[in-house]
Amino acid sequence: MEAELTMTITEQAPLEAVGAAVRGCSMGNGLDAERATRLQVVVEELCREARLREEVDGDGDLDISVRFDGSTITVEVVDQRLPLTSAESRHLPSRRLLALGFVDQLHVHFSGAAGNHARVEVSLGEHRASIGDEILGPDAPDASDEEADGIVIRSIEHRDIVGLIRCIYRCYGYTYPDPAMYEARHVRRLLDTGRMHSVVAVLGEEVVGHCALVFERASDPVPEAGRMIVDPRFRGHHLAERMAELRNEVAKSLSVLGVYANCVTNHPGSQVTAFRRGAVEVGLVLGEVDASTQMQGLASDTRGRKSLLSVYNVTGEVTHREVSVPEHLGEHIEQIANRLGIPRALRHELAPSEASATKFTSANMALAKVAEVKVSTIGADLLHRLRDELETEVVAGTVLTIVDLPATSPSCAWATLELERLGFSFSCYLPEFADHGDVLRLQRFADLTLDVDHIVCGRTEGEVLRDFVISEWRRVTKATLLGR
Repeated sequence: MEAELTMTITEQAPLEAVGAAVRGCSMGNGLDAERATRLQVVVEELCREARLREEVDGDGDLDISVRFDGSTITVEVVDQRLPLTSAESRHLPSRRLLALGFVDQLHVHFSGAAGNHARVEVSLGEHRASIGDEILGPDAPDASDEEADGIVIRSIEHRDIVGLIRCIYRCYGYTYPDPAMYEARHVRRLLDTGRMHSVVAVLGEEVVGHCALVFERASDPVPEAGRMIVDPRFRGHHLAERMAELRNEVAKSLSVLGVYANCVTNHPGSQVTAFRRGAVEVGLVLGEVDASTQMQGLASDTRGRKSLLSVYNVTGEVTHREVSVPEHLGEHIEQIANRLGIPRALRHELAPSEASATKFTSANMALAKVAEVKVSTIGADLLHRLRDELETEVVAGTVLTIVDLPATSPSCAWATLELERLGFSFSCYLPEFADHGDVLRLQRFADLTLDVDHIVCGRTEGEVLRDFVISEWRRVTKATLLGR
């Protein structure tokens, strides 16, 4: 992604000028003034922290870049000064600004020969302008069969974007978890960059349904099948199934090997839709959705944060792979692979990594209180590096931490048991999910009051997997609390 703004500043350059430039660029891309000012404060603080580090070979310049992908503004600050240690990173003043909600994500670390690297991200805030529609509650009148018969299912066009935003509002008010979906210019950018491939249900000029394939990054091999939205008046007319069918065809046209989806568990509707297109349950993510997210017209017995059932659909020819998982996970992962119809050979040997350094990327969504760590190389220092990362997340108020391990690494089984010592337990198995192949997803949910008694699954296979994931979470959490 090309930078919209780049700066190299010397020791004498005023930080206020840097902050003002970042603020102006952010507001030009749609960030509201208050959040742009908060971003400015964080960027200035990161530059100030960099200047306090000792210079090496007299190279004290700072490199700053600003990027925008249609939904998130990313600012990077890089310096070539004395390498930053993990302990120093955890106690930087900028961490406190993250905890106070000034920005959505912040990661500061030493990147070897590339120097010290700080990355801060802010997603676009909620759309506050009046959309002109009412939020439709459970008493909204149902559409007639005659009206539903006039609905057309097709790929989205730019002229549908405003109608899509109105549809989201009718279904969610302002609680939809992806605020970028309320902004026309940013939906357009997602579509134009190929990060989102949308299908809509249209009645005349009105959008009454939507679903999409979404790539977190344009280079990701497997997209998420999500953003399923159906106007409450038209539920019961099989719009979700019809849109999902076309979305499946879009996936095949993109030549992706598979798609995954995270389905809500307060009702089985979206799960049933996924099953009808051949999806298979592959895991459960505990407490990922904030309690404030509400879908109009659908009751929920879940108290507090909501869990998501992860499902996967094979859309291409998946080749044979060997994967490394602990023996106690073997039966469930073998069942998942068999039900998906993909050739997998499971290995259970606990082989410590021969690599010295773990390589990973991390993102901390402060508002959602969720952190994601994607490990590309398992190193002997895995436990140490992840323990440092968890200490950072505690400062940010993180509730759920997700770790993706490369399942095709011979050390994955060993790494899984190592991370149990930090409280991580099995969440999902995701085939071909990364450039290196399959991913074993672990999770650490820090709040023991999580409601797991009202997680609804659409069929027996999901219930079995749900019960296993919850039992693993309880087992590992108890052992961690007892210090075993």
